[in-house]
Amino acid sequence: MTRKFNIQIEERAKLEIAEAFEWYEIQKNGLGEDFLNSLDNAFKAIKKAPKGYTQIKNHRQFPLNNFPFVILYEIDHLTIFVDAVFHTSRNPKNKF
Repeated sequence: MTRKFNIQIEERAKLEIAEAFEWYEIQKNGLGEDFLNSLDNAFKAIKKAPKGYTQIKNHRQFPLNNFPFVILYEIDHLTIFVDAVFHTSRNPKNKF
């Protein structure tokens, strides 16, 4: 039986996603949508193999394709908590 994981996006991550979307849309119309599609693909991959990505402290990291972000998440039973969508040019000390 395949375990079905749910994804819960925490407030910090929601804000980071919204800010990135707006910034990309200002740069080029439709680029924000590309960013959201990349996130959606990442969430699908994480749901398939949540323990398959690099773990640092209590978080796992999933790098986005084509965008300089990593998704930081934790797993609790069948829920994946997305705590941050972190831009890789920022100070890594601020990840967690």
